[in-house]
Amino acid sequence: MFKTNPVSLKELLMNVDSGKIRLPDFQRGWVWDDDRIRGLLASISRGFPVGAIMTLEAGGDIRLRSRMIEGATESPKVQPDSFLLDGQQRLTSLYQSLQHKDAVETHDNRGRRIRRWYYIDMLAAMNSDVAREDVIVSVPEDRKETGNFGREVVRDLSCREFEYEHHMMPTELLLSGSLDWVLGYIGHWNGRDHEHPEGNGSAFCQRFNQTLISEFGNYDLPVIRLDKETPKEAVCTVFEKVNTGGVTLSMFELVTASFAAQDEDFSLREDWDARKRRLHDNYGALQRIEGDQFLQAVTLLITQEQRKQRIKEGRPQNRIPAINCRKIDILDLNVFDYHNWADRVENGFVEAAKFLLNQFVFTKQDVPYTSQLVPLAALHVELGVELEPAKAKAKLEKWFWSGIFGEAYGSAVETQYANDLAQVAAWVRGGPEPTLVNEANFVPERLLSLRTRNSAAYKGLYALQMKSGAADWRTANPLLSATWYQGNIDIHHIFPKAWCNRSTPPIPPWLYNSIINKTPIDATTNQKIGGSAPSVYLRSLEKDIDKEMLYDILRSHWLKPELLAADQFADCFVERGEAMLELIGQAMGKAIPSGRESFSSALSSVGIEQQLDEFDDPIDEPDVAGEWVYQGPGVAADQPPIDKPGDGVHSQ
Repeated sequence: MFKTNPVSLKELLMNVDSGKIRLPDFQRGWVWDDDRIRGLLASISRGFPVGAIMTLEAGGDIRLRSRMIEGATESPKVQPDSFLLDGQQRLTSLYQSLQHKDAVETHDNRGRRIRRWYYIDMLAAMNSDVAREDVIVSVPEDRKETGNFGREVVRDLSCREFEYEHHMMPTELLLSGSLDWVLGYIGHWNGRDHEHPEGNGSAFCQRFNQTLISEFGNYDLPVIRLDKETPKEAVCTVFEKVNTGGVTLSMFELVTASFAAQDEDFSLREDWDARKRRLHDNYGALQRIEGDQFLQAVTLLITQEQRKQRIKEGRPQNRIPAINCRKIDILDLNVFDYHNWADRVENGFVEAAKFLLNQFVFTKQDVPYTSQLVPLAALHVELGVELEPAKAKAKLEKWFWSGIFGEAYGSAVETQYANDLAQVAAWVRGGPEPTLVNEANFVPERLLSLRTRNSAAYKGLYALQMKSGAADWRTANPLLSATWYQGNIDIHHIFPKAWCNRSTPPIPPWLYNSIINKTPIDATTNQKIGGSAPSVYLRSLEKDIDKEMLYDILRSHWLKPELLAADQFADCFVERGEAMLELIGQAMGKAIPSGRESFSSALSSVGIEQQLDEFDDPIDEPDVAGEWVYQGPGVAADQPPIDKPGDGVHSQ
């Protein structure tokens, strides 16, 4: 598949100049700054390794639109022999400073654009005590270095004689043209040996020629050459592994270059940028959808169409392709199939965003699984108006929530996408229940570890609470999309953190940060709650809203007002946890086991007991009733249950 051979620097740069080595169009522009260029040249001047170059042999199945490396003149008569996959920054820097007969356009360490010429300080290069970074000198485009804020010229290299006088050899002559310069240098110092720092200009120049100039002339770079039979998937994978310091080659970038070779008038990048603007600007929930996900949806539908066609043709089972959107399938896309499906897929994502709005998922931060939007968009393309009936919508919602609470999109999603497209579509059309829906499960103890937006199930419960009819505690406004945007709705603590911290015994963060102790309310309401006890902030809220209405709203948040008014954290926690499990079960269409025992055990582990037996009627004196019961010494108050990955950082 590949070979690694040393290739002389001179040969590589000649191939760059002629156009035999070119850049595939997916490569970013050249970005190295002045310091890095000088460091690279200094390393070569000492014979140090600067890393390998990786190329792909042209002429295989991977057809790429290419361009010349920056600075090289386009050569339409010369066909590329290979494409440069890794080493662009190094090879371009070397070409610009050693081969290109013009000032190098780069930038300084502040990012300002500058044009520089590069020189080897001959005296420094021959002095082993001089740091290698000081061997290479760059000067402005007019070849004059100035001091005192530009008012005084301190070194003028604007003509050959001045270069000789300052012992500065231009780097663009090191690989070709150095002989004339060396003869000129010797002639310049001929008869002036007493003035030369080394005592003899001719002898010094000969030593320089034998060491430094020959160092560049004999310098080899290891070149990893992928042969033209290398599969597209392998090229993409190898590039991702090798090119750790440059831009990552994604599937999208390689498909972009492949499409450009198939249709010179079409740019996938420009096409996607336009679609991305439309999707991102108009639908907040889609703002994390990128080109790779778009291509996945396109590929799912294309491979499904190919499968249907083969079945219709009566092909043998072993010759019927599967529905897929693996890397290899995406890299096999052709531009004509893309044109056929792209508009439909874009509309599929629009319909997916509308579906999310109906699930009370409004922004990119609230989307439980961005990955789930790929099959969701594909299903809208496949089913279209078939999703309009209420029964069809209910099935799609059941699949959606089963994927979230079954946490089905954490990894290895390509196979799940294919199953979703085939099985959910068949289910809507009267077929069997999809495997994902049938096998999805939610463990009650999971509620204890849902504490941040890093979890899809956490985001899902946030949306479900709003969807199920919750209203704001102060304004009584239903938490619809309009009030969500106007009121800065977010998920906040029911028993405030400050109150939990000063309770006796203190309620630990792993417990009070659970989703069970959080609910969506608007920002002003949350400020009014502050860090007060529920018994205190409820009385404050009653100044803005009738008590009976407030209690009805609390019930819409799966809270028992009497328990909240009595500051009964433990009782509220268990009862609300049970209500949330029922809510999840309704969304998934299946019974979820009770979590009462698990919630009670978690509370007792930190010295908090339920006191439901003491409650017959609402308590009028919440500051007295419902005192915490401590379990005694030896019980660790800060001992949490085992967290699942991704739930370690608290965020309201």
